[in-house]
Amino acid sequence: MEKISSGEEVGGAGGAYSYSALKRLDQIWSSICGPQVDSKVPEVVIRVQGPLADSNLGAGSEIFDVIVCGGTLGIFVATALSSKGLRVGIIERNIIKGREQEWNISRKELMEIVEIGILSEAELEQIISSDFNPNRCGFEDKGEIWVENILNLGISPAKLVETMKERFISSGGAIFEGKSLSSIYVYDDRAVLKLSDGDSLPCRLVVDAMGNFSPIVRQIRSGRKPDGMCLVVGACARGFEKNTTSDIIFSSSSVNRAGNSGVQLFWEAFPAGSGPNDRTTYMFTYVDPKFGGPKLEELLEVFWNLMPAYQDVVLENLDIKRVIFGIFPTYRDSPLPAAFDRILQVGDASGIQSPVSLLGFGSLTRHLGRLSNGIYEAVEGDFLDAHSLRLLNPYMPNLSASWLFQRAMSVRPHVDVSPTFINELLFANFQSMKKLGDSVLRPFLQVVTCTLY
Repeated sequence: MEKISSGEEVGGAGGAYSYSALKRLDQIWSSICGPQVDSKVPEVVIRVQGPLADSNLGAGSEIFDVIVCGGTLGIFVATALSSKGLRVGIIERNIIKGREQEWNISRKELMEIVEIGILSEAELEQIISSDFNPNRCGFEDKGEIWVENILNLGISPAKLVETMKERFISSGGAIFEGKSLSSIYVYDDRAVLKLSDGDSLPCRLVVDAMGNFSPIVRQIRSGRKPDGMCLVVGACARGFEKNTTSDIIFSSSSVNRAGNSGVQLFWEAFPAGSGPNDRTTYMFTYVDPKFGGPKLEELLEVFWNLMPAYQDVVLENLDIKRVIFGIFPTYRDSPLPAAFDRILQVGDASGIQSPVSLLGFGSLTRHLGRLSNGIYEAVEGDFLDAHSLRLLNPYMPNLSASWLFQRAMSVRPHVDVSPTFINELLFANFQSMKKLGDSVLRPFLQVVTCTLY
């Protein structure tokens, strides 16, 4: 990995490609698997009774309608709200910039951004880097199911995020890059964000778009161990002769060993927009943190061993462009209801994602219109108490279904079942959904896979 160009690290999941970043993430994963230490979770949000006195703001302090914390995906919510006339700011600890690796999405989901008015159709065409069909689902030689127009576009995050950033600034939005959130003081009438550099930003509503590892979410969940974890590794490489279709979920074998753990491995693969023979291949698995699991570095070793047979290539003939990896916690009690007045979680921070979530872009686009309209109405009507904000992240039965799907895809230690059981179960379920028709299979695949990238 040290010999592969890692590129510039950017914010958001999947934004780092270096070996040192892999080691850092493995350390985080090891700490999650370890015994829970009875230590106090840092209190980021502090509730203060009474209104905020103007004297506490300082001379010339501007009060924002909304401050969005986390800019990689938060830029989309922020731009949508700014376009409605709200005064919006974004806090981002890095630079707001999209990653090199493509996001995959359907055209219908991408059009959601156009329909709410923050991206033109001409701009949409400029960010599309690849377009392919059909898309395969398959489980260990038991048969294949082919679908159209799911995750069939590759788009450039760098171009899209830059376009959103320009649109946000031109609509009057303010960006605070290179600044981290230290704490939030919530008063009856305002919230005040304290930043790592000592600055303060008052606003009416805080939108938490800081992803799976948001410090606010950690406080809400009291540092509880996740109920599940998705581990993802992969690579973008040049040298694939067969490169016109994609796999959106594929299993090429029964239960494998990775490190000291038994895991059921799944694949996704997509043509990449950087060249006709360029392809991105992901390998992922689900584990229960209570029982631990393989390190990402161990999974990568398995990836290099199994990927050539899966993709029918010779590893030495491939030019590896970048290596991809991530860990993504999931909780059965999702989406996360608002726990504080004047603070709302969106995207991965809220749990509105599938158990397979490498970034949550597809999920965000599906909810962006509803969320931006709801947030605008909440701010305009001053419905910013926790009870009112909970209505923006209601219970969703499809998330419960996807949680059950994750459990069905994971190997349970010390449970005596056939190593082929998971693939047999999944194929039977997919066959049943196919018989029920596109109206059943397509929404399920969108919930379970379309948030992967």
